[in-house]
Amino acid sequence: MPRFVTASPTALECAPLGTFSAQDTLHLRCFGDSLGPRLSHLAEDLYRQLQSQSDTRNVLSDANQAGRLQAMQNEWLKNLFIGQYDTAFWGTQRTMGERYIELAIPLSQIWATFTFLRAVLVEEAIRAAMVEQTDPAAWINSLLHLLDTCQFVMSMAYERKRLHDAILALRQLARIYDLEEFFHEAARLAITVAQADAAGLLCQGDGQLKYRFFHGLPVAYQAFANWSFPDHLGTSGAAVQRKEAIYVSDYPQSVYAMPEFVDAGLQGSLAIPVPGPEGIQGVLAISWFQSRPQARIPEDRWDHLRLITDMLGANLYRERLENRMEGLATQDMLTGLPNRRAAMACITTAMARAERHQFLFALLFLDLDGFKPINDRLGHHAGDETLQQVAHDLRNALRGEDSVLRYAGDEFMVLVQDIAHINEVEVIAQRMVETVRRDVQKGDLTLPLSASIGVSVYPFDDGGAEELVHHADLAMYAAKQAGGDQWQFYDGDIGQALAERQCLVHDLHHALGRGEFVLHWQPIVTLSNRHISGAEALLRWQHPTRGLLSPGDFLEILESLPLMQTVGHWIIETAFAQAAQWHSQGHCIDVHINLAATQLEDLELLDFLRKKLRHYPAIHHEYIWLEIVERVALRDIPATAAMIRACRELGLHFSLDDFGTGAAALQYLVELECSGIKLDKSMVEPMRDSPKHHNIVRAMVDMAKALSIHVVAEGVEDNHTAEILDALGVQHAQGYLFAKPMDAAEMTRILG
Repeated sequence: MPRFVTASPTALECAPLGTFSAQDTLHLRCFGDSLGPRLSHLAEDLYRQLQSQSDTRNVLSDANQAGRLQAMQNEWLKNLFIGQYDTAFWGTQRTMGERYIELAIPLSQIWATFTFLRAVLVEEAIRAAMVEQTDPAAWINSLLHLLDTCQFVMSMAYERKRLHDAILALRQLARIYDLEEFFHEAARLAITVAQADAAGLLCQGDGQLKYRFFHGLPVAYQAFANWSFPDHLGTSGAAVQRKEAIYVSDYPQSVYAMPEFVDAGLQGSLAIPVPGPEGIQGVLAISWFQSRPQARIPEDRWDHLRLITDMLGANLYRERLENRMEGLATQDMLTGLPNRRAAMACITTAMARAERHQFLFALLFLDLDGFKPINDRLGHHAGDETLQQVAHDLRNALRGEDSVLRYAGDEFMVLVQDIAHINEVEVIAQRMVETVRRDVQKGDLTLPLSASIGVSVYPFDDGGAEELVHHADLAMYAAKQAGGDQWQFYDGDIGQALAERQCLVHDLHHALGRGEFVLHWQPIVTLSNRHISGAEALLRWQHPTRGLLSPGDFLEILESLPLMQTVGHWIIETAFAQAAQWHSQGHCIDVHINLAATQLEDLELLDFLRKKLRHYPAIHHEYIWLEIVERVALRDIPATAAMIRACRELGLHFSLDDFGTGAAALQYLVELECSGIKLDKSMVEPMRDSPKHHNIVRAMVDMAKALSIHVVAEGVEDNHTAEILDALGVQHAQGYLFAKPMDAAEMTRILG
């Protein structure tokens, strides 16, 4: 170690100069001459000694830096004993100290270099003095005086440079306002000051510590990004609990060691509490993985580390205040909902999410119908209470992933995310209409309240957030002009189809009351003799302007509406009435009736069927077949099976429709206790030309026979297909080969 302790800046500049006597200079010059050719070998030994130190390996792994360092050391050694210890010589020593810090070589390694030189050069001085037959003590004293002074000058220059760079870095740090960028710069500076490898910021909350930012940490350590742990564990937990910095130079053997961090390679750890006006906000954790941790961190480094941590705490607190202010600025004070200032950001985020996950996103723009009379006649207090209640009810009526904002006055926005099908939007929009609809009462005065809602769907309605709002607003006004208490899609880029769909929804709500629904019947025949054995009831809509519509034109929309329950009851009752007529006339044919998903899930279906069967005693129960499609049957197998068993007790049969198009296997028929299946047209039609389909149908028929399951083939349109099915043992079929759907009168005529 050097024989000095400290010095003032004045000493740094002046003390080395003029302190070498002529005798010292002579001794050093003579020693340099005797050293002669060994200087180059000494330079190599000096470089190898530095290279062997673990703290410098990362620096010297850079070939360019290593080359510059070696050349600098060679030149320094060559000039060390020339005997010219003037201002330029000492300036070179200061430059060397500054260069070492630029190369990130620790000060301890500079001292180790001088210790190595003392040991080697003292031996060389003894050997040279013996050759010159002079007293080695004089040479050794001059040599040690030179090395001590050079070390002093280099060390002071090193420290001054480090302090100067730290001040510049802190000034630069103070000009960074983004928290993440600030952390990375602060971490880089802290790592340099502590001569460590990496750093992380852990934030405290709810008794836990969780990493927020990493800098320089290895991949294995970054796995902790989403991990939290109790705020009393590890060095970080100890720093929080004790409210002081905790440093351990041998982490794996320390009392603070956590197995997860040891496995990740943590060797040393410094945890400094991040202060705040309300207490500890978190911890700046500085880590050693490759570098060797010092036994203790020099006292002069602590001030910089604490200052960095204080600045980090100030930025964390500033961010918290900004978030609070932003929350106040973007929150509606009356309802607690996000306000208009938050709308664009929320919509933009939702649009990006929809694009990323390939879903639809719908923006619903709500304007309250009748709010002005409530505000004017019942008073502003009643108006405010109404807005608060509407906001509360809208929020409760939404799915978890959806959100509602108060846009302005009596206008609200609903953001509907993660939509797979457009009919989901229709269901939610209708729910919003029903949620808002109410009577507002004060005393004896009662006023109605409803909502006009415009809907814009992204990406069908392509554009930016503002354009989406504008389109939803236009659609809202269209709904209001149509009488209010309803919703409408924006009729723009989405195309005419959505507008027509909305019109169909409107018309469907009036179709049943106007008697526009009718049942048509398609015969089912016995293949062996082509006699009619049954008939399937098929819904048709006699639209006042569009003419007779088949199910493909409206059934999907109808099934998405609550109206389907009412229409389903009408279908069952109408089909039962027709079955009773045919059965009473002696036409005991099977009557097939399709059930929608909502009907099958209706807890009142069984009572409704029982009531209608009593109402039509002429019906032969065993000839009634209720059909359900695979996807509906498999939605909840236990519940479906329970419903089927209850209906079978009434003497009714169930058949699985469209068999072969979904995921159902024949074993489900046993579990569901279905009495029959209908082979879908997509399986039947290709049999003529596809051996594969032929074999699949054969397997289905054979297994159905083994299970005593009734089989009907759909979509038979030619004799060749009918003959193949007959040969396979299929007894019943329906399709255009035998008859197209017809009205009840024509069906009755055919039955004769």
